[in-house]
Order: sequence, then C-alpha cells, then structure tokens
Amino acid sequence: MRKLLNCDGHQNNLNYIRLFLSVLVIFSHSFPLTLGPNNHDPLKEFSRGQVSFGDLAVNAFFLISGMLIVASWLKSKSPQEFLLKRVLRIYPAFIVALLFSGITVWIFCPQFRSGVGNGFSWSFMLLKDCILLTYNSNSWWAGIFSSNPFPGAANGSLWTIQKEFYCYLLVIGIGLLCIFKHRIFVSISFLIIFYQYSNDLLSGNYVSHSYIRFFTYFLLGINIYLWRDKIYISGYCALLCLVILFVSSQITPYFLILIPILGGYLLLWIGYSSFKFDFLLLWTRKTDISYGVYLYAFPIQQVISMHENLRNPWLNFIIATPVTILLAWLSWIFIEKKFMEYKKIRLFDFDPALASPSSNYHRSI
Repeated sequence: MRKLLNCDGHQNNLNYIRLFLSVLVIFSHSFPLTLGPNNHDPLKEFSRGQVSFGDLAVNAFFLISGMLIVASWLKSKSPQEFLLKRVLRIYPAFIVALLFSGITVWIFCPQFRSGVGNGFSWSFMLLKDCILLTYNSNSWWAGIFSSNPFPGAANGSLWTIQKEFYCYLLVIGIGLLCIFKHRIFVSISFLIIFYQYSNDLLSGNYVSHSYIRFFTYFLLGINIYLWRDKIYISGYCALLCLVILFVSSQITPYFLILIPILGGYLLLWIGYSSFKFDFLLLWTRKTDISYGVYLYAFPIQQVISMHENLRNPWLNFIIATPVTILLAWLSWIFIEKKFMEYKKIRLFDFDPALASPSSNYHRSI
C-alpha cells in the first residue's frame, strides 16, 4: 500500500529520528574515542570502510534539514525573518556548547593550561570560533586530552555546524533568485552536485569533509520537499531499497553512491509512515534535544575516556548517553527554547512564498 508524501503537517516521526541519529553519533564516536582513531564502529567494518553509523547519521541530518529549512524559507515573511530564525536556532546553543567544551578542557587538562599560559591567544581563538561557527580553540592545541586514545580534540562534532549554516545561506541565495519558483532548476542543481559526488567516489577523490557531500544530501532534502506532491511512500519500495543497500554495502564505493537516494527513501518511509512512535517518545513532539545531544556528547565521552578502566566503546556509550541527554535537555529548556521565542519578531521585506513552484499549490503551506 502506498500513500502520498505529506511534509506539511506535524504528524511525523522526524523528531524521534533526529534524536535517534544524535544518539547514533555517540555510539559511533565511542569506538575511536576509547580505542584510538584507527578503530571504527561496526557499520564501518561491515561496509568495508565505506561509512560509519556517525557518517550515516550526519548525512540523514542534512537531508532532513534540507526538507525543513526550505519549508521554513517558504513560510517566512522575509529573508531577514528566515535568517533570524536560523541564527537563533544555531548560534546560542553552539556558543554555550563551545564554552562548555573550553571549560571542560581547562578543568580536566592541566597540560593544556600550562601550555597556553595566560590563555590570551586561546581566548581570542575561542571568540573567533563563536562568531564563525568553527572549533579551532577545541582542537589540536597541545595538552588537549593528550593522554586519551583520541588526543587533541575536545569537541570533534562541531565541524559540521558551519557547513550546516552555509547550507542555510544557500537557501537564501536560491530563494532570492526566485529559483524555487521553478523546482526543475533545483532538481538540475542536485543532479549536477550528485554527479560530482558520485564521480569523486568512483575516481577515489572523495573527501568526507567536503561540501559536495553535504550539499548532496541537503539539496536532496530540498527537492523532496519541493516535489512532495509527486512522491509516494510504499513499504514494498522501502524494503527493496533496504535489500539493495544491504547488497551494495559489500561493493565499494556503490554503497555510498546509493545511500542518498535509497537511504533517503527509507528515511521518508520511517518518517512519514502510518506507524507513529507516540507511545514511546510523545514528549519529543514539543522538545527537540537532538541538537544539544550532538553538541555535548563528544567532550563528555572524552572525559570518560580519561579513565583507563572505562575505555570500552559500549561502556563509554552507556555512561555518556544519559549524561549527554541531561545536558541537551538543559540546553533546550534554558537556551534553545528561550532564544527561539525571539523568532516571533516580525521583519517584513520580501515574501519568499512568491518564489514557490506553484502559487496555488503553496497557498496551503
């Protein structure tokens, strides 16, 4: 049985999925953080080095983000309003998490404290990171968790945040050019990026930190939202996608090539199928702690890994997860939710909805 994709309502499993993905990152990181950088999670081993659970989670985050962010653009009254919402969602929690990571290093890494002296240059770098959404103050300074299996990084998860924000700016650029009015052009843009992504994989030039990877998933998410009136969700198709992905997981690099399309369809089926997880995580409907979990897990895991008796991936994951969820919940209550209330400030200039594919179709958005 199949049904038409409905991305406009709130009756979906996306919040549950994003929370699960953020926890999956904790699990994936627990292997290199306790055993060393050359040790990978089970999926990385199973897929012959193609992708880890953490990679999979980040890819899914960007795909979902593409769907949600283009919807936010089309519903915003002006580019200023859209940008304000994105800044309020990303910056405050990021800055606090960055400061938390810095304080954690200062407390738990005496070699780092003695190395930076009065800390002026490091403090300047920390301020720069807060503005540019970078994480240089938290990485590769002498003494940062130098005795850990994965030394030199206080919060290695932060590197994707800047790329996420650049994707938001991409939406503004596309919107101001009124390209959303002609969704076929957005699809052509995705195909061009996807071709480059696939070519890099086939030629051996693929770099996991490249913008090609993130634009591929983000643009796919945008296209899914723009073409939602043409997409049907079927359990049989989802099962077929799963089977093909399982087989391709043993054929390098075709698993990575197929994941955006086939994995994306699987994600849609889980997110918008008739089955809902309300009986398990009803509170996530109004509480989104996935961002906080992603921001705080890494430094917590590094602190745990300081103790040799706790250098076990599963033990690290079991201990770090509840502590991280608590910090993420505090972040949501006292930081993210508070700052998001300011998004109600009305800024009018240009209506992005006028640049949507079909005026009649998007009046219901």
